[in-house]
Amino acid sequence: MEFMDHEFMGNTYSAYATFLALVVATIIATWIARRIVNRHLTLWSEKTATKLDDVVVKGVLAPASWLVVVIGVKIAKEGLTLAEGLTMWIDRLLSVASIAILFVAAHRVLNATTEALCQSYFERTEKGKSPAELILLEAAVKRVSRQIKEVGNMVIIIMAALTVLSNLGVDVKAIWASLGIGGIALVVAVKDPLTNIVGRVYIFSTGIFDQGHFIEFGEWSGTVKRIGVFRTSVELFSDMTTVTIPNADFVNKPVKNYFGRTKFMFKWDLDVPYNIPAERLEELVEQLKIYINSKPEAVKEATWVYLDRLDKHSKVVRVWFKAGLEDWATSLHYGSATLGEIQRIFARMEIDFAFPTQTLHLEPGEKTLKFAGPVEPEEG
Repeated sequence: MEFMDHEFMGNTYSAYATFLALVVATIIATWIARRIVNRHLTLWSEKTATKLDDVVVKGVLAPASWLVVVIGVKIAKEGLTLAEGLTMWIDRLLSVASIAILFVAAHRVLNATTEALCQSYFERTEKGKSPAELILLEAAVKRVSRQIKEVGNMVIIIMAALTVLSNLGVDVKAIWASLGIGGIALVVAVKDPLTNIVGRVYIFSTGIFDQGHFIEFGEWSGTVKRIGVFRTSVELFSDMTTVTIPNADFVNKPVKNYFGRTKFMFKWDLDVPYNIPAERLEELVEQLKIYINSKPEAVKEATWVYLDRLDKHSKVVRVWFKAGLEDWATSLHYGSATLGEIQRIFARMEIDFAFPTQTLHLEPGEKTLKFAGPVEPEEG
């Protein structure tokens, strides 16, 4: 065909057709081979006890297919006559594509391998643990898994960027050397973001809190919704708004974490009027002791019920005790129910709670104190 013998940019149409045919054939052959290999490797990996081979098959097979297509494009290109500069840039782009595919494979293998290993560790250690211990173990495993993946992926991205720039002909060393004073400004500019990244690694490595935990930090109290690269989002308990805190702030300041608590202290100082006799007060203290110690979740060694002091306006009975409960939310309802029962004990013994009072004595000859209250309307 004469039409196919016509030239365009130094190549005949037949050469371009051959190039496209080779690329399409490579894609089709790769798709067929991937389905066949995937079927056989999947069946083989399912027969093994470990999950690591499943991870390798699923993480590497797709990138390997893309790499074969890139190689096919590179081979097909050899049949074309191109300008030297264009050939150089096409080769560089194909090399960059190959490098990107390899790093994508490394990223997928890292994530999948980490999840498989952490899941395997959880399954080995979950036997014989209580529900509360399982919650803590699962949270710890997820935290370690997320930390490994984030740090590993960060390293992969940095290595991929440097490798790509190098293959594109960029002299990375020369760039840093030529920055001069600008390099100092760059270091200053990235100081805060870098310290926040370090703060994020610190949060995960120490386990001071995780997403979903209720924490107190400075003036803030709320639930951690997201731990970002630079800032952590906390939904405030006071008004359900969200505040974002730089991760670097958590490195040097204390954090109170309520998640995972199973022991809670309840502290109440109860005011009793002075007109209650000592014998009745001793009976009240004894009844409170019996009630607190009858609770199975109360820790007997950490229970204190006694007359603490004679205050300015009342006698103070102290009720302090420790209780083992499921979580923080349960402790709120538990404390309310306990206070309700204490009020019933007071009511059965016909003892009132003291109200703050003060008596004023007027010396003879002084002016009488008058109460400025609402004025009654005159009749008529």
